[in-house]
Amino acid sequence: MDHIDSILQSQKIFFNSGKSKKVSYRFERLKVLKKVLVMRESEILQALNDDLGKCIFEAYTSEIGLVKLEINTCLKRLKKWAKPQKAKTPLYLFPSRSYVHKEPFGQTLIVGPFNFPFQLVMIPLVGAIAAGNTVVVKASDKTLATSRVITKIIEDVFDEVHAVCVDGGLETSKLLLQKKWDFIFFTGSTLVGKIVAEAAAKNLTPVVLELGGKNPVIVDKDANLINAARKITWGKLLNAGQSCVAPDTLYVHVSIRERFQELLITEFQKFISISRERNEFSKIVDESNIKRLQQITEGEKIGFGGKINGQWLEPTIVLDADARSNIMKEEIFGPILSVQSFENLDDLIQLLQSKEKSLALYYFSENKLNQQKVLQELSSGDAGINEVVLHFVNNNLPFGGVGASGIGKYHGKYNFDTFSHSKSIIKSTTFFDLPFRYVPYKNMHYKLLRFLMK
Repeated sequence: MDHIDSILQSQKIFFNSGKSKKVSYRFERLKVLKKVLVMRESEILQALNDDLGKCIFEAYTSEIGLVKLEINTCLKRLKKWAKPQKAKTPLYLFPSRSYVHKEPFGQTLIVGPFNFPFQLVMIPLVGAIAAGNTVVVKASDKTLATSRVITKIIEDVFDEVHAVCVDGGLETSKLLLQKKWDFIFFTGSTLVGKIVAEAAAKNLTPVVLELGGKNPVIVDKDANLINAARKITWGKLLNAGQSCVAPDTLYVHVSIRERFQELLITEFQKFISISRERNEFSKIVDESNIKRLQQITEGEKIGFGGKINGQWLEPTIVLDADARSNIMKEEIFGPILSVQSFENLDDLIQLLQSKEKSLALYYFSENKLNQQKVLQELSSGDAGINEVVLHFVNNNLPFGGVGASGIGKYHGKYNFDTFSHSKSIIKSTTFFDLPFRYVPYKNMHYKLLRFLMK
């Protein structure tokens, strides 16, 4: 506790010195961060393999590569983002001028998850540094190898007064949440997100909560079935399904259910065959999550897979689970796909509207009117039409949830904006001063202002 208090005190002094706010200093630290990432790339790859069994391709494309893209975007555009932006000033405020100035919040806390333990810490870190904040990182204690590498990288790049990674488990997280922060960024489950939000509310601290949910996938009768089966299989089995944007529950039109189920099983079989041969299938993070996945499939009709070998769970298809079952109520977060049928799109939309808002929504169909219908009538954090997951890796798009799936957006410029306070500024000359605002209020001034404020 004394160590954390000491860090917070030293970071507060550093932030108030104004050094982290200097754009040149932010720029220089991001360049060093990029250099260190390259230098430690092999260590990061090994750590991700140790913790989650990630192959090189998956570890780079879903972790390291995304962080590099985020840094490159910041280096290209940071100076522009940090400049005060002119805003229109209405005629009734003449002769004033208006601006929006981006300023850092101050002392920020970033709490990372285990599923993408590198990029879901480092991308928010990039945004926080780019915006001029100081940072305390709490990486996941379930992925210790990756957490150790993150600690090394932060020590290589930053002084402790600027950014630091704090080790520890649940007790450390609880202790950190008791402190007063200027901003908190949390990625994890909805349950823990509520705890973070409650702790932040005591100090009126703004938060971003990147959570999850039961992301529905709808495959309609006019979908390209082969294309849909391949994409859904890939999106479901990426990182062994331990992804907040993974397809969770699949709703297939009854008229194509049998054919699509055959295609899906074929794709699952192909994935297993190739991934076993090449050792390219990730493992479940720990025994407690293996047990959790076992429990939610108990008593269910298994259409494919389901075998367990240590921390590896065979890709699994569960058929027609009861709406009251755990697999239909809990976020799966593993290589298990729950498959249901539907007959009428309007009825399915009504059913999904009755559920919590998801982080992602996926719809496969060639019908453009139905595509628009699904997007307009179903609220979700983000969505894909004839696609899954890829919205997450486009850092020109804001990423984040809505309702129970999260609060706030980030990636690219949205990352910089998330860690910045937008300060409105109005600047007036003192050479002359129009009398409209001052007493006595004259009728002619009232009429003129009514005209100008139409």
